[in-house]
Amino acid sequence: MKKNRKIIILAALILAAVTFLCSCGAPNTVSTDTKYKLALVTSLYPDAGGAETDKKAEFALGLQTVSGCAWNALKEYRKNTYDSTTSDTLAAIKYYTPAEAKGTDTVSYAAAFTAAAKKQLELAAAGGAEMIVVTGEDYANAYLEVKDTTKTFGEITFVVITTPGSKLAQAASLNAKTTAIIIDNVQFGYLFGYYAAQNGYKKIGYAGADNAASEDFIKGLKAGAEAVGGSEIVSQLTSSGPVENIIKEDIEKVSSADILIGDELTISYIAASGKKYASIYKDDKAEFYITVNSDNLVAKLKDLINTARQSNAGTVKQLSAADGIFVYSGSETLVDAPKTEIAVSAPETAAESDTAAVTE
Repeated sequence: MKKNRKIIILAALILAAVTFLCSCGAPNTVSTDTKYKLALVTSLYPDAGGAETDKKAEFALGLQTVSGCAWNALKEYRKNTYDSTTSDTLAAIKYYTPAEAKGTDTVSYAAAFTAAAKKQLELAAAGGAEMIVVTGEDYANAYLEVKDTTKTFGEITFVVITTPGSKLAQAASLNAKTTAIIIDNVQFGYLFGYYAAQNGYKKIGYAGADNAASEDFIKGLKAGAEAVGGSEIVSQLTSSGPVENIIKEDIEKVSSADILIGDELTISYIAASGKKYASIYKDDKAEFYITVNSDNLVAKLKDLINTARQSNAGTVKQLSAADGIFVYSGSETLVDAPKTEIAVSAPETAAESDTAAVTE
């Protein structure tokens, strides 16, 4: 009898240990029957130091990035909206990131990325998402492919964070369940161009992803440098996504510049190159940095997310330097940067009766 009792106790201890181990799974996971009501779909960009995925996630979802501010705004929205109710206490929240896409050029990489991103949007919907926040113009094609799939996505609220003139902003104006939040990347570039020229750099180099965000940044970079008296701007856009050797080759093409600047895809490689650089993140090794003011950006994104959930009209909202979303390492006060006028027009294929955009 004692022997049987020992076996029973041993079995119970093993079961308890297994249960404990299973409860300590990877971050961002809960039990399989949980519905993830709030979802963020974003990219975990590579870095020159070869960080592991969990470290990339820790950085990408931190307060130095727009995506991280969106993640924290979503968490604040959850606390205010779900935690205060009795029916949805601690509603589950999860982020999704596409599998690594590869390509030899813009077209092949975009196709691979779109397929991977679309899969994550579908997983978020299948997981019970009531709201999906998407960050970055790279997701435009994936969103365009799913936004009219009413059986799967019809009741889901989308919030897309993008740049002026993007396809995502145009699509938002046509979808009653989508809000586009425009981060003025032209202004962001303007601030870098202005301060780089003001600090005496005569040749400014930019290397970034081949997309609308980079084009806006370069446009602002030139305008900012001209406002101080003019500096030469050289740029190189990476056309095949996060392929390390190509990124390094593209950075080398602008390495003759006095100072280098990059985007989320390239800045860590630029920082590791040994060249003088300005950073889009807080970085004491950089000559200067201009980055997001996380307190202001999280608060504003939380308010816009809350408004989006209650809206049934395609809406476009703009955030700019005047909203206090940028900070400069050299001064508490930013130079006035011209605000980009956002003209959101319906794509040519849209019907005249489609919902009009509201620009703020």
